[in-house]
Order: sequence, then structure tokens, then C-alpha cells
Amino acid sequence: MTRILQIARAVAAWCRKPGGVPFLVLLVLAVASVALACLGADGALAWAKSYAVGGLAGVALLSAVVCARMTVRPALLALHLGFALVLCGWVANEVAGGEEGYLKLGPGQSGDVAGMDQLTLQSFTIDRWEDTGTVRQYTSKVRNGKGEELEISVNHPLVVRPWWVYQSSYQEMADPYTGEVAKNPRTGEPLYFTMLLCVKDVGLPLVAFGAVLLLVGALGYAMGRDKRDPPVGVAGVSPANSACAGRAPYLAVRALYGLAFLGAVAMLVHRGITMGHPPMQNMYEFLICTAALLPVLTFVSARWDRQDTLLVDSILLALVLMPVGFFMDGSVKRLMPALQSPFFVPHVGAYVIGYVLLVRAAMGAGRRLVGLGFFLLTLGLVLGAWWGKVCWGHWWQFDPKEMWSLATWLLYAAYFHLRPRLSPRADRAFLVAGAVMVVLTLTWINLSRLFTGMHSYA
Repeated sequence: MTRILQIARAVAAWCRKPGGVPFLVLLVLAVASVALACLGADGALAWAKSYAVGGLAGVALLSAVVCARMTVRPALLALHLGFALVLCGWVANEVAGGEEGYLKLGPGQSGDVAGMDQLTLQSFTIDRWEDTGTVRQYTSKVRNGKGEELEISVNHPLVVRPWWVYQSSYQEMADPYTGEVAKNPRTGEPLYFTMLLCVKDVGLPLVAFGAVLLLVGALGYAMGRDKRDPPVGVAGVSPANSACAGRAPYLAVRALYGLAFLGAVAMLVHRGITMGHPPMQNMYEFLICTAALLPVLTFVSARWDRQDTLLVDSILLALVLMPVGFFMDGSVKRLMPALQSPFFVPHVGAYVIGYVLLVRAAMGAGRRLVGLGFFLLTLGLVLGAWWGKVCWGHWWQFDPKEMWSLATWLLYAAYFHLRPRLSPRADRAFLVAGAVMVVLTLTWINLSRLFTGMHSYA
């Protein structure tokens, strides 16, 4: 209760500043929009989306207004400007003419959408994995009005400015006489319609520039230092840890921790060789990556932060990561077409490292690395949005997993806004709340397969 009161006092003091109350109200409305969109149901999602446009547009406008007062805090200024530009790009699509349409083409058929060059389908092929028979990639070969032959596949859209053309899906062709699946008379292979999604995104330049500013602002917090942090080089080893550092139980913990690290690395290497791709596809592999990363962060904290986090990290590894991993689906699966992208490893990797850093900070280990964790959270969010644009046609889909990730980012953004005025207890409470949001996000990722969403495969 005392911590809650301290946070409330810090928020009240912030609200007494010019523009504090309106911004707080609009921020609450924005977070409420996020929570409503997390429901995932189509009706609630549509209602929340229209509600969120107004609320977040207000936040963007107010952010732009108060930017003039933040020239002494460049990182905060970059965050506000970036957030405002991203939201303005979104509002521009909702209000000022973002368009989309589908082309359903069979072999030799032509089609177009307003203002776009006509495309003629030359062929459509489906590439499958030899061992499982599942779809590896599907590709449409088309010819434009100039006679040029072009390819469109998942994660490889065709840009016909101002339109982007995406390989969305496919549909079996039916024989008009028998109603059965139509087949190529020469090869006997089934014939398909290709479904191409055509998107005109008028707000994309604003979103791209805003994303760069968000990264710059988050990087400023990663490189900055809180005045309450001890200077680099000052020992941060707890007396309890330093007192038992040479004793047999402590040495046994170090040995077991090292064995766990070697085991996690061996599992990662084995799965990577078996599957033919980095093992980051599902929660089971996510936890293995985290288990392999944790000892590295322990070493970094000891060398750079001069803080012995062995006991905290070993507890996190032994009581959380490993036990939870046993309840996850560990079956080996081939990558679906959407995951075969250069964004796959950096997007997932940024979230893995960022989440670990933030959870460790809530447990009292490596607090100086909170800024780096926030930057990685921002990087994962930006890379995910760009990947969504390249793969699905839209940089934001109001998917439940996306919304939980955004809610976590907003909480840590609020933390860095308030940190200069937070007491040590309130600061710790904020970090704990952030770690809770991380856990909720990971829980939702595991449950997302039960709901309709773009990330149901995770």
C-alpha cells in the first residue's frame, strides 16, 4: 500500500505541471484502447479500433504540443515526436485514403485495382517441405503492362507505387462440370487461384520516420544513466553474495549454472541443425534461448556492472525457465512461409534479450541495464511492425499479441517519463509492474493459439 501511495504522489506531482493532466487522461484512454483491442473478438476489435483512432490521435496532438517544452531532454523529445508521427501516419490511413483490394487470378487471367498497372498471372506454384509435406512457400509469376515478368511470394511483395502487392493466399480451382478439383491436363497437378492483396499506405513515410525517432529516443535512455545509479566501476556485490562467494554451496551453484548453460546451448545447436533454421519459432524455443542467454548476462553484470547476480539468475533459470519449458510443446516443426524472413531472428532476439533484462531488473539484478531493455523492446516493436508491413501488408493489425507488446512498451515509456521524480520504492514498484506485464505478454503469446489472430502459430 505504501508503494502505491508513493506512485500516486509522484503521478500527482507530475500532473501539476502544465499539460500533465490532459496528457495523463489521454494516456489512460490510449491504454484502455489497448486493453479493449486485446479482447480479440471481431466486434469488440472493430469498436476498439474506431475508439482508439480518436484517443490516440489526441495523444499524438498533445505530444506534438508539449514537445517544445522538452528540448532539455532530447530522449524524451524524440520519443514524443516519434510517437506523434507514428499515430499521425495511422490516422492518415484511416481518414485520408488508405486503400486495399484483392485480386483473384487464375492462369492467364488479368486484373488490377484503381490506379495500378494491370497484372496477368503466368503461373502459380506451391513449394512444400519434403519431410512433412507442409507448405514452404507459394509464388505467383505475373506479367505487368510493360511485358516484364515479376514474382510475388510471401515476404517478397511487389511494389508498384503507390501500391504494394502481396501474396496473400490461394484457392483450389473447381472443375465447372464435375465440381471436383481442376487439374492441369499435362501434369495432373491441381490448379489454383492466387489471391493477391493490394495495399496503398499513404501514411507509411510518417510511420517510418516516427519509428526512427522512437529508436533514437529509446537509445538515449539506453546510453543515459540515472543519477541514483552508482558510477560504473563501483562494486555492487551484495554482502550476502560476497560473504559466501568462496564457500562450497556457492561454488556448487556456479558449477550447476554452468552445466545448465552448456545444456541449453547444446539443445539450441541440436534443434537448429535438425530444423535448418534458428530455434525461435515457439515458446519452448523462446525459453531455451532465454536459458542460454541468462548466463551471458550474469557475466556481463559481473564485469561491467560489478554486480554479482548469480543467485538471482540461477533462481530465475531453475524455478521459472526450465520448469515452464517442460509444459510447452517441444515438437520440431518446419517454418511456415510467413516466418521465413530476415526479420525473424532480430525481431525475436530483441524481445528475448529485452524481456530478460527487464525481468532481472525487477528482481534487483542489473538495474542499470533497464534502459537497454527498453531500447530492445522498442527495436522489437519497430522490427515487428516493419515485418508485418512486408509480409501482411499492414504495419499494425490490432492483433492481441501486438497489443500486449504495445501495452508493455507504454508502461516502460511511462516509467522513464516519471523516473526522475520516483522514490526508490516507487521505482522498484514500477519495475515489478513492468515485469508483470512481460509475464502477461508471454502468457498471452502462449494462449494466442486459442484466439483468432495473426500470431496464432506461436
